[in-house]
Amino acid sequence: MTVHETKELDGLLKKLEQRRDELNLQMHLGKAEAKDLWQETEDKRRHLRSHLDELDNATGDDAKDVGAAAMIVAEEIRQGYDRLKKLF
Repeated sequence: MTVHETKELDGLLKKLEQRRDELNLQMHLGKAEAKDLWQETEDKRRHLRSHLDELDNATGDDAKDVGAAAMIVAEEIRQGYDRLKKLF
């Protein structure tokens, strides 16, 4: 291997190592983001699950209001899970 080829390979390896470091940082930050998103989404899911019984007991306009709010929260939960899936 010539000196030129060795220097070229060394330069390439340095660029690859820099990219590796950048990706490692992005993965670490992504894990933190995913963890936060997971917690937020799970809190919403638990809240919706705990209030589902209220929907069964609600009548008339109350039932419509609770049902509409529940559908909004359910959509937020779906979007959260979709975003999590894209992270992995």
